[in-house]
Amino acid sequence: MPFFEHKGLKLHYVDVDKRVDKTSGISLLFVHGAGSSHLAWSLQLRDLSDEFRLIAIDLSGHGKSEDMEGDLSIEDHFAEEVSSLVKHLGLNDFVLVAHSMGGGVAMAYTLKEAVVKPRGLVLVDTTSVLDLSHLVTGLVKDIIEDRLFLFKSELYDNYSDTYKVKKAEDRLRMAHPSVMQRDLAASNKFDISDRVGEIDIPAFVIVGENDDVVPPAVAKKLEVALPRADIAVIKDADHAPMQEQPVMFNILLRKFVFWICENT
Repeated sequence: MPFFEHKGLKLHYVDVDKRVDKTSGISLLFVHGAGSSHLAWSLQLRDLSDEFRLIAIDLSGHGKSEDMEGDLSIEDHFAEEVSSLVKHLGLNDFVLVAHSMGGGVAMAYTLKEAVVKPRGLVLVDTTSVLDLSHLVTGLVKDIIEDRLFLFKSELYDNYSDTYKVKKAEDRLRMAHPSVMQRDLAASNKFDISDRVGEIDIPAFVIVGENDDVVPPAVAKKLEVALPRADIAVIKDADHAPMQEQPVMFNILLRKFVFWICENT
């Protein structure tokens, strides 16, 4: 079970690579969203490891990672954790794939000085202004009562029925309620809308057509603001297309990564 150390914390990640030739090739580094863990990417880790090296981080306080004390910011804390993992693994040829709050982490990482820049970004159901304040009321209460990520909450309702019946607790294992609350607070402070135009690497915005958290129209604004971006809207998906429609999601992800390999 691999861990790395970041500012005194033991942070967990998974590293899956079933390729015959492991000496070269691009890697995919996955970043989960608020209150989630590497399990958000379970179907990608399962289905794509014959083609790519797949790495998924548990941000501090999530999954099997230790927690930090006090408030945090996406830019100064989570993005730095991603940077530490990249250094720990010696990655220099990778694509960042990130969901919801994790998309903010990925963009913040890419904008940092003195980091290894990813070859590309896959930004799933995310935006440059992560204001989730309208979802906070009742959300933390539901989490405390149910101990499941987004169970019986307004945000959970934005996940499709197909996804819900797949035992959501096994896919997006809930962090401690205080961590979820802190994630939402950090998201509400996140705004890089004035710097998105500086992200001059290929980006692929993916959004579920029925997502009410980050509606397609909002995702489209992110795609327009990014200098080198394209967008795909996945049908019959809400706020977790990588789990709700994994076949289509993986097809799109493969296509983008292969394009990166051939054109950059």
